[in-house]
Amino acid sequence: MNSTPPCPTPAEEEGPCGDWTYHEWAEAFSTNDLARTLPPRHIAVCRVQTGGRGRFNRQWIGEKGGLWASFTVPLDTPHEASSEICWGHLPLVAGVALLDMLRDMGIRNTRLRWPNDLLVGRSKLAGILVERPSDHMAVIGIGVNVFNDVAGIAGMVQDPPARLSDLLPDCPSVHGVMAALASHLDRVFTAFSRGGISALRDSLALAWAEPRPVTVFTDDETVQGIFTGIDDQGNPVLSLPAGRARTIPAHLVNRLKEE
Repeated sequence: MNSTPPCPTPAEEEGPCGDWTYHEWAEAFSTNDLARTLPPRHIAVCRVQTGGRGRFNRQWIGEKGGLWASFTVPLDTPHEASSEICWGHLPLVAGVALLDMLRDMGIRNTRLRWPNDLLVGRSKLAGILVERPSDHMAVIGIGVNVFNDVAGIAGMVQDPPARLSDLLPDCPSVHGVMAALASHLDRVFTAFSRGGISALRDSLALAWAEPRPVTVFTDDETVQGIFTGIDDQGNPVLSLPAGRARTIPAHLVNRLKEE
């Protein structure tokens, strides 16, 4: 279990990042914890993250050279917003923003793994963790391997790691990646906050690459099948033997493992 993070010290660097404001620390326990103290449309970012976490408090190793950033977003629904908005879909919002950024950079063989990982082939390039510190704000934590030493952590993590600098001959700086991601997240979040998951339907249809065999673990059962995508509520849909489709409620899923 992670220990209690220390009280944050003042950020070492602050400034504009497009329509966002970033606050940077040399080292932090968790950028999600730091972001809880910030207002919406701010970014907490650090160069080294010592207590990073994923879903179910799984460890995320955040060494120097990667992007470890948390974006705060408002949860106040606009008057013209669709009734389809469910803030539980924010990991998908962040995933689409990551995919769009990487494809703009020329990386085509990227995909999402439900619900919150971004992979290149079978290697993990980025992860997402969304938390809600209040009814009116969410924190979207995103970690991207950029220049950090992934060879040193290969045996310490579940998935083989990928690194952006190995995929791009002219890789942007970590700040450049942060700025590009902030721009894409702003656009995707704005579309989602007005139109709900339907506004992302076309992007999500292309997010998963080809159908693939998976095992889904819940508290009560283990289900094997072919992952074919998600339904309109963001729940994973599996194709079972004899062609039967089964939708598994997202809140019941402890883990989805690709075979």
